[in-house]
Amino acid sequence: MSRFEHFFNPRTLAVIGASQDLASISGQPIAHLLAKGFAGQILPVNPRYTEVAGIVCYPDVAALPETPDVAVIAVGAQRVAGVLDELGKKGCRHAVILSSGFAEAGEDGARAQREITAIAHRFGMQVTGPNCQGYMNVSDGIHVGFGAPYGLTYPKGHLSLTSQSGAFGNSIMMLASQEGIGFRHYVSTGNESVTTSLDFMDAMIDDPDTHVIAGYVEGFQDAQRLLPIARRALMAGKPLLIWKVGTSEAGAKAAASHTANLGGAMALYRAAFRQSGIIEVKDVGDLADCGKALLSRRLPKGNRLAIVTISGGAGIAMADSAAEGNLAMPELSAHTVAALQTVLPSFAAVANPLDVTASLLNDANLLRVTLEALADDPHVDMIGLALAAASGKLATELAEEIVRISRTRAIPILVAWNADPAMVKEAYNILDTAGIPRYQSPVRCARGASALWAFTQARKQIADELKEPALVLHKAEARAALQGRHADLTEFEAKKLLAAYGIGVTREGLATNPAEAVRIAWAIHGPVALKVQSSDIPHKTEAGGVLIGVQGDAEVAASYQQIIANAAAHNAKAGVDGVLVQEMVSDGIEMILGINNDPLFGPAVMVGFGGIFAEVWKDVSFRLAPITRSQAHSMVRELRAFAILDGARGRPKADLEALVDTLMRLSALAIDLKDSVQELDINPLFVMSAGKGVKAGDALIKPRPSAHQPSAAAEQAFVG
Repeated sequence: MSRFEHFFNPRTLAVIGASQDLASISGQPIAHLLAKGFAGQILPVNPRYTEVAGIVCYPDVAALPETPDVAVIAVGAQRVAGVLDELGKKGCRHAVILSSGFAEAGEDGARAQREITAIAHRFGMQVTGPNCQGYMNVSDGIHVGFGAPYGLTYPKGHLSLTSQSGAFGNSIMMLASQEGIGFRHYVSTGNESVTTSLDFMDAMIDDPDTHVIAGYVEGFQDAQRLLPIARRALMAGKPLLIWKVGTSEAGAKAAASHTANLGGAMALYRAAFRQSGIIEVKDVGDLADCGKALLSRRLPKGNRLAIVTISGGAGIAMADSAAEGNLAMPELSAHTVAALQTVLPSFAAVANPLDVTASLLNDANLLRVTLEALADDPHVDMIGLALAAASGKLATELAEEIVRISRTRAIPILVAWNADPAMVKEAYNILDTAGIPRYQSPVRCARGASALWAFTQARKQIADELKEPALVLHKAEARAALQGRHADLTEFEAKKLLAAYGIGVTREGLATNPAEAVRIAWAIHGPVALKVQSSDIPHKTEAGGVLIGVQGDAEVAASYQQIIANAAAHNAKAGVDGVLVQEMVSDGIEMILGINNDPLFGPAVMVGFGGIFAEVWKDVSFRLAPITRSQAHSMVRELRAFAILDGARGRPKADLEALVDTLMRLSALAIDLKDSVQELDINPLFVMSAGKGVKAGDALIKPRPSAHQPSAAAEQAFVG
């Protein structure tokens, strides 16, 4: 946190544009600091006043008696750049710009925002905002910002939050506090002209008093940093919870207009989440449920959850939610069953979920024996306990037993308890003080348990993946051939490139006259497909440029001539390289593989079920490149229709290893050609039966234009 030590713990804080009206936006920062008993020095700046709230007010930044640790800028947008320049000359290192009217307000505002970014970089300043509401060091009661929520008191704790929305971030703070979450730091980052959410998250990893990091995100402008920062948090034992909005088309448009952030493709965000152990949350309640569990810092060894209830219905609800969170419901060991049968009523069914019935309400000792038996069961990794509305003196005894067993057995115990707080205040306090996650409903309790397992699993999985080497391939001839290329590659050119990286393609050849087409077809020995090859005709079928199942010399020659005629009729100005004569593939499972060189995340690879219904099924998986072999396996296995590849209903098993190898090679290609390739699609990739490999049936490559054209010799050497 060294970079932000004086930001969160300022000794001197200037408010530029300070108002004597402490209810105004430019007066509230001072009002809130005074109300919270800020121990540092406040330096108001406004040429109109000699004092604000009884504090000496200075006419300008140059007149300040010392350099402030933090400067809050609350002036009109047109004055912000000048003020920031003055602060930079003064040596100020942290500025918070509350002013709006920047990139969120159109091109003129965007231009003004670029100016303040340049000023900040020139002076090496950290700038939060513009268009933000401020920040809070909740642990030390330092609230710097405007809005009624800055005047509230929040429970102190160990969750630090960033939000790209000021007002909604405040709402998250208030609602999560009501859910029992205690906070360490909160930052409203606004337009993120200089200092971003990821900058703060990165710093929070190093804060010993931050145990869980959360963020409300509309879009990361520096998204390529997400993966390494999130992985660093994971390895440091700091769970990262992200509420990413703008997941729908309408939501993405709203996000862009709100803070001028690019929403990015949600598929790539989720790929980054999977590859770094980020837990995605979708509501304040969801954030609170996961946060409570993870703040307990009690992690399970596995995903096996034992459920104990005094109501069968609660057990069913919790079990359903547990299944959605990839938790297992193990059978209890014979020893555990025998031990429980000796203490539970004869009518209690000893199983998982375990319904101990309302008899628990008469005897806290019954809970002790039950929890001890489950905690000692080698099949159980976590316990979810639903106590319904248990109240009265017994409630305190139940809470004490839960805390004692949690400490002595070191097993995560999560509690769903919806009694009237006034009737069980002492019991709730016992659980909360001990850090036992407590929920209003069994479903939310199971969600918390799922978060514990997700974090535990991610730490192991990603630690293992980081030990694996990613495949690295360098093909200088491919880079040279693509340099300066603007037009899409034809299928023949694209497959030559794929083959250079060791990706299997169909047997084929490019014919420039009917005789060549016949000769190539003879070499293939079987029915062939003929396809026009032209960068000016991207949709070959619609142009009448594809004929399949062609056999015999006469038919091949006639088909060649027909395709050339169809192409000319479709686009008389199209440049035609020739006609591709390609083997027909009659078996194999059709998959689609691809590369998307995203402006935010960089190269990403995709796999899914392909063919003509690829856009309908949308059964695809993404990862950011480069990927390891185990990540490639995970991509394939998480497809909804994976069973088809795995030999469902008596089908032969597909060559999964060849498919995984192709993904690895595609990932290596994506990295090697990241400056040259914008998009790449292989559709279909025929995955043959086990041991028989794969064949790319069609391919499309869209280049990224570069400044230099390749030599004709280099291009010819690669594409033939």
